[in-house]
Amino acid sequence: MYHPLTDRRILVEPNGAGITNNVNRAELAGITAAITHNHAHIGTDSLISSCQMGKQILYPEKHRQRIQVDILRMIFTHIQNSHVKIYAIAKYQADKANNSVTDTEIPCAGPAGNPFPQIFWLAKEETAENDASTSTAPVPTQKLTYLSNLQAAFQLHMHSKHKLGFANTKTGYYSYYQGLLPQVEKKISNAFRNMPGISFPVKRTIFQYRTGTLYNQRHAVRLKRSTDPFCPLPGCHQSDSALHMLSGCQNQIISNMKTERHNIAGRMIA
Repeated sequence: MYHPLTDRRILVEPNGAGITNNVNRAELAGITAAITHNHAHIGTDSLISSCQMGKQILYPEKHRQRIQVDILRMIFTHIQNSHVKIYAIAKYQADKANNSVTDTEIPCAGPAGNPFPQIFWLAKEETAENDASTSTAPVPTQKLTYLSNLQAAFQLHMHSKHKLGFANTKTGYYSYYQGLLPQVEKKISNAFRNMPGISFPVKRTIFQYRTGTLYNQRHAVRLKRSTDPFCPLPGCHQSDSALHMLSGCQNQIISNMKTERHNIAGRMIA
């Protein structure tokens, strides 16, 4: 790393090994060293590294399998915690004929560590109380706090607000499937997913039944779309559920469909 104002040169060790020990890592290591030394304008001859930094900020999920993901995450962490706007300036030769050089400035962070201030980012709303100069009562103000990531932080926020994000291991579906796992033949049980003769709506219905998301009157009551948990079909006065829809409904049409379903299975076996 070279600092032109002080004519200072710093040797940076990329700490790569095997497939990660390449030129791209050396370039990213130099940018990391410049950021950690509080430099706000960083020049590099690697346009690829600058684009990778921007992609890590905008689409971090696309870098999960990248071999240099560790150093890219390190760069992003320093950028996120920076209180000044950081620019990575990539200088490359655009036209060798006339030796013209193009500068591409990529803004990496805004004040207070807000990456790409012109880009929307998920944030949670918090209420803070400030002392008012004209009244005795504190005035509540709304403050937006950016989520640090779209994994653990987003999961915790969604669960606290909407009771989503964490699997409930005490439900019947979880215990049933855990008990079935050692006994079922996994390839046969899931073979319907690759059968060309089964339509997508049928496959979707099977998955909905397996996961307990097949819509019925119980869901309607939970979602406050209905107050009646019983089967809405005429001739049946039982509580509605996915199991009831599959084999318990007493409606005449549904009963005939169940009978024909068993007859088809019997004819296939015979």
